[in-house]
Amino acid sequence: MSAIFDILNAGQVIRWHTNCWLSGTNDRTAGHQWRVACFLRKLHPKITLDLMTAALIHDGGEWAVGDVSATVKDKYPDLAVWLAEIERDALEAIFGAFPDLPEHDARWLHFADRLDSWVWARHHRAPMDRDGWPAATSWLHSEACVLGVVDDWGELVRGMP
Repeated sequence: MSAIFDILNAGQVIRWHTNCWLSGTNDRTAGHQWRVACFLRKLHPKITLDLMTAALIHDGGEWAVGDVSATVKDKYPDLAVWLAEIERDALEAIFGAFPDLPEHDARWLHFADRLDSWVWARHHRAPMDRDGWPAATSWLHSEACVLGVVDDWGELVRGMP
């Protein structure tokens, strides 16, 4: 029975706690992972079971360390490596081995993960002209071009505030 509670707890990590614009939006890892899977389902031409599984559990190890901001991880790469190891061990303790994704699928997962963050921030009216959002917007557009979904990406976010 504890495995059920471990799965529940793994999805309850609150995201954005270090971002003054988004800390009160009550985004949890379970919702984030579901949205990443939905974006992949919508945009990926031939999604695999391993990629869908990865989307649904990719932040499942954050229960062990919390949601450490990308800004901190970028500033302290050694810390980022250490945190990734702890998160991977914590994730695998609950879900088993993380799917071994080919590079192309890993790229898709990273794209959908960042897309969800960008959509969440924009939806909650965070200022998109600072805090790395202009670079994220540019990166998402470039990746959408590389992945062949720039028109779909544009349609997905068109009409957002």
